[in-house]
Amino acid sequence: MKKIILITAIIVGFASTSSAQSYGSDMKQVYSINYQMNIPLGGANDFTSTMSFEGININWAYFVNPSLAVGVDLTYNRLHKKVGQKVYRPNDYTAINAVQYRYTQVFPLKAQLKYFFTPNNYVKAYASVGIGALSSGKHIIVQDMEDWHNSWGFLVSPEIGMLIPFGRDLNYGVNLTLGYNYATNKSTFGTIKVNNYQSLYMNVGLYLAIF
Repeated sequence: MKKIILITAIIVGFASTSSAQSYGSDMKQVYSINYQMNIPLGGANDFTSTMSFEGININWAYFVNPSLAVGVDLTYNRLHKKVGQKVYRPNDYTAINAVQYRYTQVFPLKAQLKYFFTPNNYVKAYASVGIGALSSGKHIIVQDMEDWHNSWGFLVSPEIGMLIPFGRDLNYGVNLTLGYNYATNKSTFGTIKVNNYQSLYMNVGLYLAIF
C-alpha cells in the first residue's frame, strides 16, 4: 500500500509540473488499447506463480465533467507454470508423481470511475476504482490426465495512471497504468485449493481522446 501511495504521489507531482493547457479539459471520451503485464498474488500465485506477459486490455471512459469520468474496462490474461516432479492427488484414492503443467485464463470485466487530478495539464494523471466480475478458467495437466475448473467472482480493482500526448495539440498518445485486482473466485483440484484471485498489473498502450 505504501508503494502505491508513493507511486501516486510521483505521478501527480510529475503531471503538475508539466505545461498546462495542452488541449484543455474539454475531453468527452477516451479510448485506449493496452498491452498488459500481470503478476499473480495470493491464491493465484499459489497455482501459477510465473509473471504473465500475455495480456491485452481495452478501456473506454466518458467524461461527466472535466475531472470525473465513467467507463468500462475489459482484459484478457493467460498465465502458465511448469511444476517439476511432484505428487498430485486428484482424489482420496489416486496419487500421480509427475510433472505438472498449470494454466490460468482470466477475463476481468469492470465498470470504472476515474478521477483526473490535472484535467488542464499537458500530462493528465488519474486514479480509478473498478467494480465488476472476473471469469477464471484453470487447467492442470499431469501425464495423460487433464482437469478444468471455471469460476466467476466479484472483482474490485483500484488503479492509477496517466495520459501522455505525443504532441501539445494532439489528441492521442501513451496510456500508462498500474493497478491491483482482487476477486472472490474459488477453485479446487484435488488437494489444491485456490481461494481467491489477486494480481498486480501494468498497462502500456495507446489512447485516443474525443472532444
